[in-house]
Amino acid sequence: NNLALINSLKEQVEEMKKKEERMEKQMNEIQAENRKLIEPLEKAKAEVNDLLKQLANYHKDKQSLQSAKARLRVQEQELKALNWEHEVLEQRFKQVEQERDDLYSKFVSSIHEVQQKAGFKNLLLEKKLLALADVLEKKEAQLNEVLSASNLDSTALTVVTRKKEKSTDCDSALIPLL
Repeated sequence: NNLALINSLKEQVEEMKKKEERMEKQMNEIQAENRKLIEPLEKAKAEVNDLLKQLANYHKDKQSLQSAKARLRVQEQELKALNWEHEVLEQRFKQVEQERDDLYSKFVSSIHEVQQKAGFKNLLLEKKLLALADVLEKKEAQLNEVLSASNLDSTALTVVTRKKEKSTDCDSALIPLL
């Protein structure tokens, strides 16, 4: 029995040694495989860190983009308002320009009309003046005939002549004022 027990124990020991060798071999293989996997694992960890940083930057960039889009919308609305205001001002400017041109045209035509009327009045006044000058000349001739026919003395003749000259001078002074 002891012999069987010893043999059994020897077999168990051998099995244990074989098992230990297998386990050691398996452990060596696993350690080798671990060593092979450590480098890719480190690379993967570094890549994960990079991706996390990129993700953080992505969120910042996304917020910046949204902010820029919001500012762009505001700027576009301001530009639209300014373009509309510019268009309104341009139309108003054209309208004011047209009014100015119309007023200038009316002014020029009024000036021509006034000049024509003034020229016509001056012509009428000149004709009246010539007619009055003729009448005056005739009256003076008649007055001179009456004075010479009346045989007034020279003093009275001089007084009447002076009064007539004063009256003529006053009339001559008034004529240019017309």
